[in-house]
Parts: sequence; C-alpha cells; structure tokens
Amino acid sequence: MTTFGKEIYHLNCVDSTNNFAANLISDHICQSGAVIMADVQTAGKGQMGNTWESAEACNLLCSLVWKPDNLSVDDQFKLSWMTSLALCKLLMRFGINAQIKWPNDIYVGKQKIAGMLIENQIEGNRISWVIAGIGLNVNQQAFESKNAVSMLHFLGVNIQLKTVLSELMDLMNGFLQNWENLHENWKKEVEDNLYQLGISAHYKDKNGMFVGTIRGITKDGKLELHVENEIRTYSLKEIEFC
Repeated sequence: MTTFGKEIYHLNCVDSTNNFAANLISDHICQSGAVIMADVQTAGKGQMGNTWESAEACNLLCSLVWKPDNLSVDDQFKLSWMTSLALCKLLMRFGINAQIKWPNDIYVGKQKIAGMLIENQIEGNRISWVIAGIGLNVNQQAFESKNAVSMLHFLGVNIQLKTVLSELMDLMNGFLQNWENLHENWKKEVEDNLYQLGISAHYKDKNGMFVGTIRGITKDGKLELHVENEIRTYSLKEIEFC
C-alpha cells in the first residue's frame, strides 16, 4: 500500500515539481508515495497554462506521486476530489475555513489560498501514475495578485513548511488507506464545500456570459448549474468563473 513520505526530495530550485516527478518516473527511479518539495519553482504550473506566483521558501510547493492499483481513467476526477478535500481539511486544522472553487482551486472568502494540478500517466484505460502538484500559500506576506492570500494573513505567524507538508501527507495517507470506503462519500463532502454553492453569480461558457447558480457536482465530476429554467453541466475548461 502506498504511503506518502517514505521518499522525500527537497529541492532548492526546480522548473516544476510535477516535471521533476515525471522525470523520476521516466527514469524508473520513482517510488509510489514519493514527495517532491521545492523552495522555488521557475516554471510552476497551474490549470490551463497559468503560472503559480510564490516568493522563495515562503509557500508549500510540492508534488505527491503514487501508482494506483486499479484506477480507471473515467474515475480520475476522484483524485481532484481527494486532493481538494485534503487541502480543506488541512486548513481547517489551522482554524482556516476554506472552500473548493471547482475544479482545482481552494479559496478563503473570495481569495485563492491554494491550487493543484493533477497530471496522470495513462496506460490503456487505466491510470499508471498520478502526479498531484500542489501550491499552498503559507508564509508569503504580499502578492502581485489581489486575488491571493496566505495562511499567514489569518494566523499572524509563520509556520514551518515541513509541518504543513506533514499534515498534508497525513490526510492524503488517510484517504488512500480507506479509498474504497471513503470515495463514495466524497461527492457530498465536496458539494458541501463548494465555492459559490447556491449563490447567483456570473459565469462564461462558449456562448458567452450568463448568470447561474451552482447546484453541485454530478457523479462523474462535472459542475452542475441552474441557469434560468434549465440545468447545465460543465466539464473542465468548459466554464469560467467571472
């Protein structure tokens, strides 16, 4: 059974922890459960080609890598559910109430505190390796983006990054060890923690701007909105929050 933390790479500087992890896998030297942590990422990746802003050695920049036993490509959205719930629970351990901005961002109020980029390697219709890249703002005081916030803003003190990583690994290990029993309950838990759930707000799809209300997520991980007199569902990259 995979356990995160048996193998930890702590890098001073790397282009991307996800890239480093992919290279370890390619070179056949990566253990399932490996964790890559960096002080600086020169090309940190976010969703849809975005970059991740982070001051040196201030925030948790890491990738968690594991080899699933038998995970279908059709179920890969559950990896996002697990990781986003782990981040919310991690922040709650420090007294910070966070929400999941579907599909891969974590918000406190209207500001982003964490994000993730999950990159899967696939063989046939099965996922052979999972690389869960995570950026969590911990000790950074100021950001270029007004939309960003860190744990420091809420706690008023710096936190050791390895302490935060240890808490994250503990939560992720708990999820993995109880995968079969837990993931059936994740849908409701993710829905209960959705950013803008039940709130009328502006969104944008291929047809332009519209007003809708998030109702939840479907069993296959799509975002479900009530728009005028209809229910719409959206996959990744099909909708933008405005």
